[in-house]
Amino acid sequence: MATYIQNLDIYAETGLVRGGALLLEEGRIARILPEHRPEVCASANVCIDGRGLSAVPGYIDTHVHGGGGHDINDNTEASILGTRDFYQQHGVTTIVPTWMALSLPDLEQGLDSLRKVRRLNAPGKADILGAHLEGPFLNPTYNGSQPKENIVPIDERNVRIYEEYRDVITRTTIAPEYGHNLDFFPGIVALGIQISMGHSQAVIAQAEEGMKRGATSVTHLYNAMSQTHKEGPFRIGGLVEAGLTFDGLYAETICDGFHLPDELLRIAYRCKGPDKMLVVSDACLCAGMPSGTVVHTGGVTFHVEDGISMNETRTSFASSTTPLDGMVRHLVFHTGLPVEDVLRMAAATPARLLGLYDRKGSIAEGKDADINLVDAGFNIVRTFCKGE
Repeated sequence: MATYIQNLDIYAETGLVRGGALLLEEGRIARILPEHRPEVCASANVCIDGRGLSAVPGYIDTHVHGGGGHDINDNTEASILGTRDFYQQHGVTTIVPTWMALSLPDLEQGLDSLRKVRRLNAPGKADILGAHLEGPFLNPTYNGSQPKENIVPIDERNVRIYEEYRDVITRTTIAPEYGHNLDFFPGIVALGIQISMGHSQAVIAQAEEGMKRGATSVTHLYNAMSQTHKEGPFRIGGLVEAGLTFDGLYAETICDGFHLPDELLRIAYRCKGPDKMLVVSDACLCAGMPSGTVVHTGGVTFHVEDGISMNETRTSFASSTTPLDGMVRHLVFHTGLPVEDVLRMAAATPARLLGLYDRKGSIAEGKDADINLVDAGFNIVRTFCKGE
């Protein structure tokens, strides 16, 4: 099936094409045209007039716990599919379902469910990638809203979860300084699993060692991680400084306007640039739910108030409630970052982190036809997943 979309401003990989057109065929971007071509439209099965709209790459969320009342931590096929469908409405064409620190039996149940639903990936639906395990191998001092009782160091017995589920785990967050976690980094990376450092009290030397042993990113920069501290007269950097200054690390950022003030987002942007800074929702089942909602997940209670989700003591954010489309709008209209760079951080950069850039993350001929049509306010009008 061929779909032709005309009269679009296209944020293509090679630059902005004003008043152009797209031809989508067999799930791919077949042609990017600089102007409307009536003969191409006539040969297509479907022709769409995109006047007043822009085409942007489908967003890729590498860190999402749930949304619209669906909770990844329920460990069911329905919760994973419900989460996918909710975020597809917000322009996300590829998601990485993310589990918080649960017991190993609970995580295994969730990963078994993920094995089943990944077989359902098809055109017209957002792609579900492998899992992101945000725990249980964290530092309890920096647990954030993660249940402390489930946080443990890696040992020879529990590391088996990576070995037994290597086919469905894409990435994992680990605190490098806790216990002997660093010793297990090379073996986990050898399984094809990407390591992100987070929920961590690491000093900068430990973070550097984690990078040398295979870590490639930091989890939600600034949040639940160590910063500069003093030892006598000396200042010692933490994971924040490592994430900002080590070129070998990508930096997840939660850009909802609550987790980080705009000045910190601008610092991250200037330090990392759009090719190493990526936007993540870190959103939970509370996304899309009204103020006053109270939910329970992973043994923790979350409260939704004025667009944010917090723990019971109101001392920590409990994930976010903002999908990526809202974060794109915040970065463009409130933080003032260039549109092209924001789109890279929401699509191309996560695609590179995940090793998918050869087929996803930008609008280029031959790539998957994962495309959002947006209005002038960057609100989602229509989303194509592999051309449908």
